[in-house]
Amino acid sequence: VHSHVDIYNFSNNTWEERIDTPKLMANSHLGVATDGRYIYIISGQYGPQCRGPTTNSFVLDTVTKQWDEFPPLPLP
Repeated sequence: VHSHVDIYNFSNNTWEERIDTPKLMANSHLGVATDGRYIYIISGQYGPQCRGPTTNSFVLDTVTKQWDEFPPLPLP
């Protein structure tokens, strides 16, 4: 369970920076997808004990290093 994203640069084999995650973002059992620029975080569960599901989803713009809320999905 992390409250941040670490960025690894494969071109120069170094860790570059850390980006804090949104407070309401799931910590486990979440879906992750990317299109190269954006990283999408979909639903998931909160905390190290995997408490209840969340419908909150977010997208990280890897160029601006900014998070935005993504439309929530319905609970399964």
